[in-house]
Parts: sequence; C-alpha cells; structure tokens
Amino acid sequence: MKAFEEIYREFYGPLHGFILKLVGGDPHIAEEITQEAFYQAYISIHRYNGACKLFTWLCQIAKNCYWKYLRKNKAAPMDSQALEAVLAEDEGQSPEQICEVKIMKEELCGAISRLNKKQRDIVILRVYFERTFQEIAKLLKMNETAVKVNYHRAKALLKKQFY
Repeated sequence: MKAFEEIYREFYGPLHGFILKLVGGDPHIAEEITQEAFYQAYISIHRYNGACKLFTWLCQIAKNCYWKYLRKNKAAPMDSQALEAVLAEDEGQSPEQICEVKIMKEELCGAISRLNKKQRDIVILRVYFERTFQEIAKLLKMNETAVKVNYHRAKALLKKQFY
C-alpha cells in the first residue's frame, strides 16, 4: 500500500495531464478517469512485469478507462473551447455548407469506427491526440514500423471510401 501511494504521488500530475489532453480539457472528466485509472492500476499492480516504463503502463490503463468512459457515455466530451471552435468554423457559411461539413464529419467518424481495432486506435491517437508514431508504439505495445504500416493502410482505406 505504501509503495502504491508513492506511485500515486509521483505519477498523478503527469497522468492527469495526459488524460486532460485526451478528454479535450474537461477537468471533471479528467479527474474521474484519472481516479479510475489509478484504481485499475492498484488492483492490477501484480500484473505489471516491468516490460515497459511504469508511466507507459499507467497511460495504457488510462487510455482504456477513457475508451470505456466514451462507450458508456456514447459521446466524446466537448469543452467550451471546442464548442466555440466549431461555431467559429460555421461563421460566414451558408446553411448548406454547414450541413455538408457536418455530414462529412459524421461520415468520417463512421468510417473510422469501421476500421479494425488496431487501425482505429492508431488513427485516433495519431490524428485526434497528435501522438507520434513512437508514442503510439509504446502505448499499444507495438513495433513503430508496424504502427506506421497500419496507419498508412487505414488512411488508404479511408481515402478509398471518400474518393
């Protein structure tokens, strides 16, 4: 218990920051997911085998907690800044143009959701969370080359659906 308290103190800030970026800046959701991630880490600490850095292992748990949260809540959180950005995009556009953009976004989200799990995870981490291939490889416990190959295959599949 004492050792886990030290892990909590050392990694709370960095993990909370990672999750805060995942959730688009919503501090309440970030705190909820951070606590759930530490809880899951606590009950699973016996499975940590040292094959990766402890922080990488915690980030993987946090990512899984975030995706579980999204499935449970059926929608990605949108903070006020993100909402303002979406509204600002619409300024000066006709209703038809706004509708076209929204339809394209929905179609793209649908196409991404139809990718296989590995490709979907890679695309989401790369595009939405702006992670490097190296970071993605560590998070998904894959070879960096395999991540790049899967990313480019996913892009090709998405392009095929839209062109």
